[in-house]
Amino acid sequence: MQFRSPLVSFLLLTFLICIGAPVAAQTDAGFAERQQLTLKVLPFSDRDLVGAMATLDRMLSAEKDVRKWGSRAADVLWNFARHLQTGRLTGSQEALVLKHLDAIATSHPEAADTVAHARFMVSGLTVGKTAPDIVGRDLDGAGLRLSDFRGKVVVLMFSAEWCGICRTLYPYQRLMLELYKNWPFAIVGVETGSSAAGAKQAKVDAGLQYRSWWDAPGPDGHGAISSSWNVGGLPTLYVIDGQGVIRFVDLRYEDLLKGVRQLLSEDLLEADRPTEPGARPFQRAPRSN
Repeated sequence: MQFRSPLVSFLLLTFLICIGAPVAAQTDAGFAERQQLTLKVLPFSDRDLVGAMATLDRMLSAEKDVRKWGSRAADVLWNFARHLQTGRLTGSQEALVLKHLDAIATSHPEAADTVAHARFMVSGLTVGKTAPDIVGRDLDGAGLRLSDFRGKVVVLMFSAEWCGICRTLYPYQRLMLELYKNWPFAIVGVETGSSAAGAKQAKVDAGLQYRSWWDAPGPDGHGAISSSWNVGGLPTLYVIDGQGVIRFVDLRYEDLLKGVRQLLSEDLLEADRPTEPGARPFQRAPRSN
């Protein structure tokens, strides 16, 4: 069954017009207007990083009640790590952050696990890192691995059928699935909620035909996959390139469309680049649009 709402049709038409238009429109003076069409993940300056760590320390020390410190620390540390996922860290900057987190864990051994989760977000889930593999079963019970999608641009989305913000992304997901059905592109979900059957039906009702892991919630409400990726809220999105490298974190709406198109365009440029004699040519899936 083909599913297309009026909103999807409008978004599709608008997006196709945008990507088909010249990069710069001509002005009456005959000169092209310069436009920034590329999403860039900006690096952190050393000053920015020192300020972020100072803010982290101040927020952690603000809670004087020892009984409440642990729950506050979990929120503060997650927000700190999430902030660092919005930019790029140099190797020396990353080492400085990890050393700072280790010092916090030493000072608060009761929060060692909480600090370890934030530490992993910095060391393994920031822009430029190879995404860790996810191994499990999809909503139909079949085996599914994130590494199976190597060679494709992947939108990895953590969501649930009860998540209202997740539903606002459905039209954009349907649009990408339609635009890039013959491109090296995939959306892969990590679904949680009341049941695997409920999650599957929610996707059917929304017209979302992509594979998802079932991440059964535990006693704390979090599934094993979400816990390992330290997901603190839904939706959480990672955009991963064909080499398996995290390129964007939590893009939404039009920025998500732009980021995916940008990575697919990079693949096309790489495919068209002349190769050295004897070098292995770049491989990509066939496309028709």
